[in-house]
Amino acid sequence: MIWQIIGAFMATVAGSIYLEAPKNCILRTGIIGAAGWATYLLSSKIYGPVFSTYIAGLIISTISHIFSRLFKVPVTIFFIPGVFPIVPGLSMYRAVYFFIKGSSQVGQGFLEETIKISGMIALSIFTIDTIFKTIGKIKKASFLDEQD
Repeated sequence: MIWQIIGAFMATVAGSIYLEAPKNCILRTGIIGAAGWATYLLSSKIYGPVFSTYIAGLIISTISHIFSRLFKVPVTIFFIPGVFPIVPGLSMYRAVYFFIKGSSQVGQGFLEETIKISGMIALSIFTIDTIFKTIGKIKKASFLDEQD
């Protein structure tokens, strides 16, 4: 398990270098990717891959938002490379492979899993973005109330 987390860290760092992230953010994206993958691995012992992806996406999105505020950069600098480890590339590959081989039912199963996992990633982003926007509105409203 530790080797998988180290691999996720390295893959995320490589992704952020490829995407030309600011140099002071590269190792931090690795931390986010490793944290997300560790969360996925731990939660997948209890839940299936779909819900585990949602939980990992929540962690990745939360840390990305926190880091973006701490280091004054857009959240996408951290989020895009950070989500690499949980993107369902293997499921998509297997879906295409089995469709080409003529095993449509097996391919359909992998395609459905890929769509569900992708949806969970999107839902986790939406959930955390909504929470942070709501917190920002509450802070802004309380600041305006103090001004009166």
